[in-house]
Amino acid sequence: MLNTKPIEEATTLLPPSSAASHHTMVLNLTPIQTCAAVALVCSIWNLFGDICFIDFYLAHMNFDAFGAIDNVSRPGNLFDFDKDWPLLVAQAGGWMYPVWAMATIYPLYLGLETSGGATSDRRHSVLPCALLAYGLCVVGGNLHSGFAFTTILPQVFHKHTPQSDEHELNLHSTINFAQSTIMDRYVFGYTPGPLTIMIASGWIIYIVITKETKFPKWFALCTPLVTVAWVNLIGFMLMPWPWGMYFVGSFGTWIIFVMNAAASWVLWNVKAGITLQVQNHSV
Repeated sequence: MLNTKPIEEATTLLPPSSAASHHTMVLNLTPIQTCAAVALVCSIWNLFGDICFIDFYLAHMNFDAFGAIDNVSRPGNLFDFDKDWPLLVAQAGGWMYPVWAMATIYPLYLGLETSGGATSDRRHSVLPCALLAYGLCVVGGNLHSGFAFTTILPQVFHKHTPQSDEHELNLHSTINFAQSTIMDRYVFGYTPGPLTIMIASGWIIYIVITKETKFPKWFALCTPLVTVAWVNLIGFMLMPWPWGMYFVGSFGTWIIFVMNAAASWVLWNVKAGITLQVQNHSV
């Protein structure tokens, strides 16, 4: 008969916390740290989509007008658009914008709370955060995912074999007219998104500069209005073509990623959460 006693004794010598140590580390993430992890994943996914759409634009479109279809197509610098998966993954990035919005406004709300804690002061935090969340959701559905629909006609045109030069010219004129109409509707649909994000950004800058919040004054430099300015300066003035275009065209990722990173860094060790208070006015 085998003697199992040494095995049993060796088992009992193991510290009770060793088996669960890995899981404990995960479960001990604070809400701020959890939001930072979620926001990082969302930023990476969104950056992939931005770069993919820009690569398609450079391969199939030109800058004669926004979204105008070029006469000839070129291979993508980074992606093979003969395959559908890059554009599908890029388009699917719009699905996570509500999640990204929540992971963004949670630390933002906590950081914008003033030391007084009065109800009127909380409104200063709620309103710009709500405006930012609304703008992100509009951008996710109408701007980010919506751009996938503008890629259909360029692919149809460039895969079509013309019967003659005159036929190609007429087809190009017709499809570009249709593309122009699509781009007009596209811009109309997404305009409220970037607009409200920039309004919320200005509001946040005002609160951080004029009021005592958990954020230091330099946090104002990490808001979307400021970030979009230096992204354009670096992309157009310091980076060579076409890589500067990829950097600038991805500004939608950078404006939220920078703000998320700054808020998470300032509040990393904060374990407090958002508390909801219900007031009873009954006599």
